[in-house]
Amino acid sequence: MLADSATPRSSDQSEADFSPSNLWAEDRSWVLCTDYDLWATKVVGSTALINALLNDTDIEAVRLPWAH
Repeated sequence: MLADSATPRSSDQSEADFSPSNLWAEDRSWVLCTDYDLWATKVVGSTALINALLNDTDIEAVRLPWAH
């Protein structure tokens, strides 16, 4: 799941200086896309993953109106 992803960065960069805009699982079962100019991050994945995100009370998640 998302918790298994690693944030790549060089040793001279602090966490605040770098953030990946696209992450995906090695098996390509999900993808996360962020654009720093937009207000949200999009996640595409299995029904189980999306339901877990939507039901997690620690994050704000909404289903996009065109997603089924």
